[in-house]
This record gives sequence, C-alpha cells and structure tokens, in this order.
Amino acid sequence: MALVSGLVALVPAIASIRRALGRSFRSRCCFDAGAAILFFGALAQQPALQSDAYQAIQELAALGYRIPSAEAPLRVFPALTDTEFSGRHAGAWRPGSIYLRDRTQTDFPARAYLRHELFHEASYRSCNRRLPEWAEEMAAMRFSGELAGREQEPQPNTTELEDLISHIRQNSPLNQRDRDVLGRLALHYPWPAEICQVPETLSRLLGAPFAAAGSGYVLANLISGRILETGGDIATPMPPGSLLKIPYAAALNQANPQVLADELAASDTGQLLLRRAAFRPERYRLLLSPIKQQSLTQQAPVTERDWRAYLGERGGDGGFALEASLPELVLTLRAALLSQPDYFKGLVRNGANPNSTLVGINSADKRTFRELKALTKTGTVSSSDGQPLIGHLMLAWPAEHPVYLAVFRQSGSSGAAIAAKAAGVLRDWQRRFPPRYAAVRVHLLSATDPASWQADSDCPELETGSARFNLCGTFYVTSTARGSRSERQVSGILQQSAAGSAKVLETDADSYADAVMAAEAQQLKGEAREALRAVIVWNGSRGGHRHPESRSLCDTTHCMVFLGEDVRGPSRGGHTTDPKLLGLLDELAANRDWLPFANGGAQHWQRQIPIAELQRLFAEAHILEIRRERRKDGALYVRLVYADNDETVSCEIFRNTLKLPSCPDSIQAADNQSWLFQGIGAGHGEGLSIETASELAEAGRSAEQILRDAYAK
Repeated sequence: MALVSGLVALVPAIASIRRALGRSFRSRCCFDAGAAILFFGALAQQPALQSDAYQAIQELAALGYRIPSAEAPLRVFPALTDTEFSGRHAGAWRPGSIYLRDRTQTDFPARAYLRHELFHEASYRSCNRRLPEWAEEMAAMRFSGELAGREQEPQPNTTELEDLISHIRQNSPLNQRDRDVLGRLALHYPWPAEICQVPETLSRLLGAPFAAAGSGYVLANLISGRILETGGDIATPMPPGSLLKIPYAAALNQANPQVLADELAASDTGQLLLRRAAFRPERYRLLLSPIKQQSLTQQAPVTERDWRAYLGERGGDGGFALEASLPELVLTLRAALLSQPDYFKGLVRNGANPNSTLVGINSADKRTFRELKALTKTGTVSSSDGQPLIGHLMLAWPAEHPVYLAVFRQSGSSGAAIAAKAAGVLRDWQRRFPPRYAAVRVHLLSATDPASWQADSDCPELETGSARFNLCGTFYVTSTARGSRSERQVSGILQQSAAGSAKVLETDADSYADAVMAAEAQQLKGEAREALRAVIVWNGSRGGHRHPESRSLCDTTHCMVFLGEDVRGPSRGGHTTDPKLLGLLDELAANRDWLPFANGGAQHWQRQIPIAELQRLFAEAHILEIRRERRKDGALYVRLVYADNDETVSCEIFRNTLKLPSCPDSIQAADNQSWLFQGIGAGHGEGLSIETASELAEAGRSAEQILRDAYAK
C-alpha cells in the first residue's frame, strides 16, 4: 500500500535523526520544545502529550517544515465546550493555536489528533496556503497515524467521489463523509517527497475550487435556444449564485413587474423571500429541469436556509445543491424569461437604479448595455467568509422583445466585475448579430396537425397564452401536407391564433436558413451557399407581408420552401450568416421587400395551354390577351385582359398557377384555341440563379460578387 510504504520510508529517517541527536541533545530539545509549544489548563499536566508533541515537531522539521519556535510559539488549549466539534472531531486548529478535547473516543487517541493539528500548523507556516484544503487534510491524516488499521478498506465508489469533487469545487467546508473518502483515497495514492506538494494523480481526479476553474460564456438565440457562440470553459458544472433568482421570480404566480424587477436588479434576497406565498414549487422544478446535476428541488423548502438555497445561496451543509454547465443554465434562464416576460423587462434599469448591482460599473460599459437595451442580472458565488469565488452575468436583449441571451462566467470575480469583459464582447456582437436579422416567423402548413407538435420527453413543454415552447427549444412534428417531410423538427416558439387557424413558428433566422437551404439548394457549396444563405435570412427577417394577418412567411414555394429540419440531420448550432452580406443586400434591395431566387439554368422550355384550361384556372369566361410586363423596380408581372376588365398578377403567382418551370420570357397566342409560353431555366426568372451562383463560385467569385451579379440590375 502507498501509505504504508510512505510511512515505512519515514520511520528510518526519524530513527536516524534520533540516534544522531543523542540523549543529552534531546533533553535540550525538550526544553526548546517546551518554549515553542505552550500547553494550558489541564493539558499542562499531561507530560505524555507534551512528549508526543515534541516527537511530532521533530519529524516535521526532518521533513523540511517550519516548526514553532520560542519567538513564534504554538499554544495548545483544552476545548472549553463541545460546541465547536462534531462527535468525530477531537481537536481544532487556528493559526498559532490548537484546541483539544479533554476526553476523546477510544478509536481516535489523543496522540493522533494532536499530530493531525500540528501538521496543519506546520503547513500554515511552511506552505503559504499553497495546499488546497482537501490535500492538506489528507496529508494531516497520513502524518497523524489515524489511518492505521484501515489498510484493507476499499477505494471510494463513483457516487462518493462525485460528492467529494462537488464539495471541493464549491469550496464548501469538508464534512465527515468527505474526510472518510479522503482517508480511503490516502490509502491508495503515493504522496510526493517534497513538502507543500499535491500528488498529480489526485489533483487531476479531485480538481480545484472555483478560483482555479475556467471562465467562459455562451451566446444563444433566446427564441429557439440555438447556441451561436461560446468561449472558454462552458462544460464544468458550477453553482449559478443569484441567477437562480430569475427562475424563482418566474415561478411566482403574481407580482408587480416593476417592483419585482427592481428587487432582482438589487439582488434583494430578503424582499424576494417575502414573496414565498406566491411561489409555485412545481413551476420552479419544471424551469430547472434542464439542469441534470442537482438535488435542490427534490424536497420542498422548509427552513430559512432551504429558501435561501432556492435563491442561489449555500445550503445547510455549506454546499450548493445545484450546479449547472453554461448551456444548461442558458436553457433554464431562457425558459424563465419566456414564461413570464413582463416580470423581467424592468431589468433594463440595472445600473441606473441606485440599489442595483451594476450601479458602480464603468460608465462606458453602462452605455453599451443601454445601447443594446439589455436586461441584466448578476450572480455571485462566495466563500463562507464572503470572498467572491465565481461571478455570473446574464444579459438578454433588446428589452422590448429579447432575441439574444448571453451568460458570462468568471472565476475569482463578482458578477458585477464581469461587466467590463462582457461589454467588450457585446460591442463585437452588436456588429455581428444585429437583432433585426435574429428572428423569423413562419406560417406552417395547414395540413400539419397541432396535436403532432410533440416535445422530447426530456424537454418539458410550457404554454403562455397562445404560445407554446419547450425547455430544449425543439419540437418534433409529423405532417401529412403534400411536399412536406413526414417527420421533421422545428426550433422555436409555436403560436396559434384565437380562431385556431393560423399556426405560426417563431424561430431564429439561422435555423430557418438551414431548413430552407436543405429544401431549396442542398448541394450548393462555398461562396454560392453563403450568398444564398444571406438572401434567405434577409427575406426571412422582412417577410411578414406574405401573411400580413400573422406577420409571417409562408412555408410553400411562393415564398421559400421550409420543411423544418430533418430529425436524422446534424445537430443545430454553429453556422451564422455574415452580417456584411446582409448589409450589402440592404443596399442592393433599394425599395424592394423581397429578393427572389430560383434554380435558374439555361435549358429552354415551352408549354402550350388550351384557352379553356386558362379560363378555368383564372375563373374567367373570356381571356382576350395575356401580356408580360416589367415594372421600374425590376419586378415582373403578367396582365390578363378580360372582356370587361383586366387583372395584373405577379409573374411568380402566374407561373405557379400554371405550373410553369419559370416565369415565361415569351407569351404568344398560338391559335384561337391555346396560348404558347416559352422560357429558360427553372424558377421565377429573376434575382439569384442558384445554377449561375454555383458557376460564379467555381470561377472564383466571392459571395459579395455573386449577390451584386444577381441584384445590382
């Protein structure tokens, strides 16, 4: 065993020291030790205990530790009461002082607990706090001899290790169960010969407190939950601190939104706890369900400490019952913000109100938050003595209809201290992720039964009025609509009109672009793909005129084909549209509110359609003339002249009605019985040709050049 071999190696060294010292020198050392370690009360009458102390400090000196001296003595006091110690603890240590219980348990002799506390003093004098608490505790156990007789105990199991690692990462006081696990680990791992060193294998196994953990951030689209960008360590689960006040507030069944937002901005735990009568534990439990590593909601809060834990503070055992990775935290905060949007709009005042947590940050950073119209909330995890261990900062913007959600995390910091770092990143995001391009509304196919909108079993669903969303962002849909996928997934919020007719999906523009690209141009690559993607996002963000009653696009061919995402396809996230291309399309569009695109191609086609068929399709008894017209803005129309009036329709609607491959270049009366239509390629014959875009990309043209070729005419 590693412990046994370590102790065996130590014994000869100590014996050699003793032989070298000799009896007369030992007497002098005893006198020195008496001046260096001062015993008080009943302990002063126990020479055996004093001899044990002498032996221990000589061993520590031989190992290289700094030991007490007459100039800097160590004082040993009897414990006046039992209140500071658990039933298992027989001693306690503070720098320069040891407190010993007068009577100890038989399985924990006075010699062992004295040596244990002496090691803490030697480590304090020698290591300058370089040893983490768990490592110093383990080393003290090894030095004290208290592990003797435990050599056959098994190694800790997975659950015991996970609990210990969680307490270490949370910088929580070690409890007796933690010490028991550390003792069993000490039996199986070798210890470095150098003082103040931690075994590398144990360091990798047990990790470090928050102060040494990584920092990171996540940017997500709040509408769909799609992650747009990440940085740093986003995977390590950590307590969210006061960010838990957001789902707590969302679980209140009634509140004055303005007052509640001010309490959240001030992170006023006392005032929020006064709202307990309105708290719905089942809603809170639901909002926290994306977070896997938690025991917080398993039991209803009873004591004041329980309630404070629901707001992000430490529990009764000094630890946190909930830890979350940043993506898990984003999903929880997203659900809370969507479930009670009115409760949080006042968080835009954080930094302006005198009691808010961001009132003291730099004025330039405040200005950045104001320009974004960002809702902000801080969350700080502190040590038991109030030192910040890790800070969080949540931002959602713009306040009137948030479409972006960001969470920052930084070690060794308060939540407010992250503002400077976050403001710099936000200024970059402000340029790269303009809110006007963030969301798309799609009028789903009428043949899609709303009962088929099923959330994943691990992603509970919520309803707010006529809107439905789930905690993961994605619904699975089955459809009988012609041309639609029988199974697909859609990401975002599903809404239904009061009459029950309109079924509208609000999603993020990039998820929408992914689905349209898969339906319209799955094989397109490179710069041509980037160009078409920009067109899809530009149209999607302005397409509300296609279904003005619901301010949404359609999902059929007279808009852009949207079939949702293939359930067997790759996971969402990652790709975003270049905002420079969207800005270029603003310039090229001029007064147009739609940028057409089509397959294109150079193949000639012609169709001859009987007059009777045309009259049936347009519900007219007589069609005297059909003319192709181009307006000043470049849009193509077809004029149909009847006996007593005429009608103008867009060329796109005309060719779809007749099922023509593209908008015809030529329309002629073939004879008295039919009309002849001729054209080139497939699609509506204007705007971006997918085939041409591909050819230009192969020739080395950039996405910008492809777009100029398509629309700068």
